[in-house]
Amino acid sequence: MIKIVDNTFPPELLRIEYMPGNVCNYKCSYCFPGSNEGDMLWPDIDLTIDNFKHLLSYYIENGKTKFNIYLVGGETTVWKDIERFCSELKEKFDVVFEVSTNGSRSTKWWRANAKLFDHVGISVHNEFAKIDHVIEVADIMYEEGIFLNADVLMDPNNFEKCQENIELLKQSKYEWPILAKGVYYDGEHRYNEDQSQFLVQPVKRMPGMEWYYEHHKKFPTETVLTYNDGSRKQLNGDGYIIANDLNRFRGWKCWLGVDTIKIFPDGRITGNCQQKLYGADDYYNIYKIHFKHTFRPEIKPVICEQDICPCAKETVTKKIKL
Repeated sequence: MIKIVDNTFPPELLRIEYMPGNVCNYKCSYCFPGSNEGDMLWPDIDLTIDNFKHLLSYYIENGKTKFNIYLVGGETTVWKDIERFCSELKEKFDVVFEVSTNGSRSTKWWRANAKLFDHVGISVHNEFAKIDHVIEVADIMYEEGIFLNADVLMDPNNFEKCQENIELLKQSKYEWPILAKGVYYDGEHRYNEDQSQFLVQPVKRMPGMEWYYEHHKKFPTETVLTYNDGSRKQLNGDGYIIANDLNRFRGWKCWLGVDTIKIFPDGRITGNCQQKLYGADDYYNIYKIHFKHTFRPEIKPVICEQDICPCAKETVTKKIKL
């Protein structure tokens, strides 16, 4: 049994997963509830930037000097204020931006806006993706020197098609990473034995190590599991824990709120599990007008209250079994 989940996150790094809205041009059957309904529109940009500056400054006071802001949706590339949001925060803070996107915006848009991001993760959805366009967008990112990967969401109901898409992506002009990622249907992992075996090794193509390590410097995410007998296992990617049904951490001490947070479209600061942070009785909300005066909590780990950790990145947040 696992007793410790640890990683190579620098102690001065805070990862923020930020979901500014749930507007999306795709309606994937396995999408997380609340991610594509289009009922949470984009926030007021002036209030958002002002309160984000306070949030980052407060974490700096508590020892976090570097920030990895991961933009998710919905489809965040249709947010009209995304350029201003990224640009203003980069001017003031040591921040790198990741974006999760279906890559459906035009190649013209990507050429104009690629430099906003340090890492572009293109999610390839078998129900909607146009593989030729995905390849073209990914090749643009490669040419612009942006760290990227194509994450093929492995729909258990269309698994063979997803496997075919992986092979089609390999026909790209450049060699960028291709990964197979697991999905949930209604909170369940519905893979058969053969499908689960395919997901054990999520990396399906990796470019030369020189390219990988040069770009990976900004994103140190290696994870090590320690077992009860003292043995250790280093993970390749963040899909292993979910794929092997190991993401059950109720009662564990978790560094959620210390090393990573999630901000939902309604402004709540929490985790993907929606657990309350900082020992507070209620959620702090970044969209509150008085946020700068009220957000001054004690930054400390939480005791997990969830039956299942649903987010791959949060499964590899530091944890200790008590």
